[in-house]
Amino acid sequence: MKERAKSVLLCLLVLCSLILTGQLWFGRHSEETMAEDSYEPAFFEETRPLEQMILPRRIYVFQEGRCYQARRGGPIFNLFWGELSGMLQEIGGPEYYHDKEGLPPEAELFLSLRFEPLLPLGPESIWLKDEHNGKLAGIQAWRFGERCWIELEEIGSEVRLLLLPPGWGEKLAEFHDRFTPQPAQACELLPEGMWKLTAEVTVSIDTPLYVPTAVRSMDQLSLKPESLDRELLLNTFFIDRHLVREIKEKDGSLIYTDGEQGLRLGSGLEYSHPRPGQKGTVPTYTAALLKAGKEISYHGGWPDNLYLEDFYEQEQGKDAPGGYGARWRSYHSGFPLMGDSAVEMDYYHSLQSYRRNLYEPVDQSGGRMKVRGYRQALKAALLILETEETAPLTLEEMDLGYYFTGSKAIPVWIIRLGGRELLLKTDELIPPEGWEQ
Repeated sequence: MKERAKSVLLCLLVLCSLILTGQLWFGRHSEETMAEDSYEPAFFEETRPLEQMILPRRIYVFQEGRCYQARRGGPIFNLFWGELSGMLQEIGGPEYYHDKEGLPPEAELFLSLRFEPLLPLGPESIWLKDEHNGKLAGIQAWRFGERCWIELEEIGSEVRLLLLPPGWGEKLAEFHDRFTPQPAQACELLPEGMWKLTAEVTVSIDTPLYVPTAVRSMDQLSLKPESLDRELLLNTFFIDRHLVREIKEKDGSLIYTDGEQGLRLGSGLEYSHPRPGQKGTVPTYTAALLKAGKEISYHGGWPDNLYLEDFYEQEQGKDAPGGYGARWRSYHSGFPLMGDSAVEMDYYHSLQSYRRNLYEPVDQSGGRMKVRGYRQALKAALLILETEETAPLTLEEMDLGYYFTGSKAIPVWIIRLGGRELLLKTDELIPPEGWEQ
């Protein structure tokens, strides 16, 4: 009996040994491994499609010899761009639409779009997918009778003229005929060449410019900092929160770091993760655009009034790996918000730096401010930029916008003249407080 009990006990011991050995080899993972395996990426919103990332910088509508600007975010802007974007996505082979005869002399320009950043074309894009990889700077639409054409201004290529199929042309012409301009949308063309502002003052214009002429007053805006979920924000940057240390600064700002990357939360946010010596193929223009859109969607999201304003490839140097840079800017009622309010990032295959400082409008109005004419504004700018040069300065851009200071945003003239940018209050035509040249 004792021998039998010993045999049973021995069998049980052997069985337990096999079970424990099996658990060591194939059983439960450590808590650390489980936490790593179960990690799910944190983000504020899904990445936006390309057609919502790249929009025209400006859309001009021409009617009865006059020009009107459809500003970003407005229904007319969305209507025309939505229609033209859909056409460019459906065009399979542009060569089938190419019109070798050219525009008839009677054709009238009725729509003009300018892209900055440039619109990507080709297999990686959604526009003109059968084309080679290219970049579009502008589109112009013409009509004569029942026919409509579009001119494509592609970087590094000749301007191409496409005759639109009847259905597309009729729809575009119908949108134009239904357009009812508002007085404040009126613009004036400043043609290329030497432009005499007064008998003594002359400026040079290298590219034709459209300047708003009928805006008499603009709202002052009351703004507040955007509110972001701090815990979610931290999770979008740091995978293992156990390694993150929190440091509180004297001004109340918080710094988070895991020894490799750092995040500062105070007035907005600043993130840095320098990665010297990165190697590999630089992403294509379209791939880099999509990467930028993914980063901003993940790290704070993309408000509806925020637009991609600048996008560029960085030069590769001894201490710089190259890559891309991007900047977003807020718009209010179609006017850009200047000053310390933007989203900026530098990245290669991964994010290197990210700065975000955005503001949201408060319901209450800050009152209205008078807008003096563009000629007066340009004279004031020239007086501020008095130089010893005898050659006329080149006027590169002139538009209305807002400048953020304190908790207010005031209307300003934005003037790029001779390679420099000036902001002038629309009523007094002097630089706003806090702005430096």
